[in-house]
Amino acid sequence: MKLYIETSVPNMLLHEDAPDKMQITALFMQWVGLSAHELFISPVVVKEIARTPGPRRAMLEKAVVELGATLLAVSAEAEELARHYAAARIMPARFQDDALHVAVAACHHLDMIVSWNMKHLANPNKVARINAVNRQYGWPLMRIHTPQEVLGL
Repeated sequence: MKLYIETSVPNMLLHEDAPDKMQITALFMQWVGLSAHELFISPVVVKEIARTPGPRRAMLEKAVVELGATLLAVSAEAEELARHYAAARIMPARFQDDALHVAVAACHHLDMIVSWNMKHLANPNKVARINAVNRQYGWPLMRIHTPQEVLGL
């Protein structure tokens, strides 16, 4: 499978206030390293990590490098699809990065987005609305799951 790893996944490795999710994320990162799945990120992930202050940023950059994920471009089509998500009010305009994560994955025909962002991404209501827009504009349907769901825990 082709998996898009959204920023919240490596970020959860540093969330000591959520030890269960932190542990599941560490297990997920080990699992994807051993699996045959292809991993992808986008400049949106890089940009979000770059906004992280201090030593935390270096730890996130290291975690992403260790993933060995392929960096995908944010195409004009992805930007347009993200605008369609915003027009459909799937995500508030100030969360444009979340819409771009989905749009990049859809426009590159990836199989799944892995995310801990259950408010805007890994949320059945949001996925249904995202897929309605994707269907309308001829893009593939997306699956968005947490690392816990991917591991079947």
